[in-house]
Amino acid sequence: MPTFLRDLIRPAAELPEADVCLVGLPLDFGTVLEGGRAGAAGAPAAIRRELRRYHKTYNLEHDISLDNLRIADAGNLDLRHPDHVQNHARIRERLGQLLRQYPRVVVLGGSHDGTYSTVRGLFDANEGRPVGGINFDAHADVKDKPEISSGTPFGRLLREGFLSGERFTEIGLHSNLNTREDIAFLHQQQAHIVPLAHVQEAGMELYASRALARATAAGPAFVSFDIDGCAEAFAPAVSAPSADGFTPRQAVEAAFLAGQKEAVRLFEIVELNPLYDRDNQTARLAATIITAYLTGVAMGKLRVKG
Repeated sequence: MPTFLRDLIRPAAELPEADVCLVGLPLDFGTVLEGGRAGAAGAPAAIRRELRRYHKTYNLEHDISLDNLRIADAGNLDLRHPDHVQNHARIRERLGQLLRQYPRVVVLGGSHDGTYSTVRGLFDANEGRPVGGINFDAHADVKDKPEISSGTPFGRLLREGFLSGERFTEIGLHSNLNTREDIAFLHQQQAHIVPLAHVQEAGMELYASRALARATAAGPAFVSFDIDGCAEAFAPAVSAPSADGFTPRQAVEAAFLAGQKEAVRLFEIVELNPLYDRDNQTARLAATIITAYLTGVAMGKLRVKG
């Protein structure tokens, strides 16, 4: 029986059918556009390293093994085109292909602007119908700007009709990191907002479960987890660190719940910036969050069989 998660991961060329497919987005130009720290392009390699060397297939908390999961790895997308828009076209095209082939895709990122095109890929795979989703993040990322940046993905997706406002939730927004205008826009779109303080007071399970039910009520959905939503003490290697934020326990709980929802076809970790890591602390947290999602997928498969 396989002991380590690395024993389950195979190149996508060897696994044309699998439960989950990993893909890396070595992208940080959108973060730089917002004045953030460059370096998130190195995230996929850092996350893969921790996935392969650190995590085992058995989950003690839930008494479940992941050894029946088939995990493909499609490698990293080539996003070195000098035209930022062309890179986004590539992301949309490739994610659409992967989501037509595999039931779930896990994105290793990379600046948050990538979500604008990963979600458009999900929209395409959903035959052009709007999708639902959740953003776990300190920032709303709904700015109305002409360039595709890490501060704009959800605003663009909502304005352009790819994302259903009623099925979209922002969880973990910080009290002094978002503008009144951005919050008003989310209300206009009938989106749901859960400030960080509410999660800290009532717990992650309550709000994540409600958001997942909304997101998946009418079809496929995505979950985008910006690791700068975690407190800097736990996640120093991010593009825009914050003193306050989610704990690792809250992050793992959210990912595990998302994995159990079959309709969550796209799960992302974004804004890891390994240039600023301490002993791979943040990359390991990112890998732990992904492993929690995979554990949720395994739990969901077990319930279906039962």
